[in-house]
Amino acid sequence: MTSQPLREVEAYLQALSRVRSAVQRFHPGGQGLASILYLYRSRALEKAGLIQEGIEYNVHGFGCLFIESSGAEIDMDFLEEGTEIFDAWRIRRLSVSLDEEPLESLDEIVAECRNLVSLGRLLEPRSGWFSTVE
Repeated sequence: MTSQPLREVEAYLQALSRVRSAVQRFHPGGQGLASILYLYRSRALEKAGLIQEGIEYNVHGFGCLFIESSGAEIDMDFLEEGTEIFDAWRIRRLSVSLDEEPLESLDEIVAECRNLVSLGRLLEPRSGWFSTVE
């Protein structure tokens, strides 16, 4: 049986994959999701807008919020080299945006992410911040 925190983490990872694919089609040859941030900083894109797949983006600070047509909110920050990083709060934000009632604490989501790190599925480049294994 899959735990609630694992379901939340897996849902985030699936949404992240969908957004990555959409951005790759929008900006082939770019630097992944960080391309949106780089294009905004070079003034080639507005701070907020729509990409081809019906996914909205909104650049903020060191990251970007993507909103799918379903209302799913996939938020992340980027390390300087462009690596996408996320924390338990961002995973929970996706769940809440889909009207799912959070049952577990953010600490339990962190613990599940750390379990996935131990299994080689995620990395923890900063304490409490995770990224996918490429």
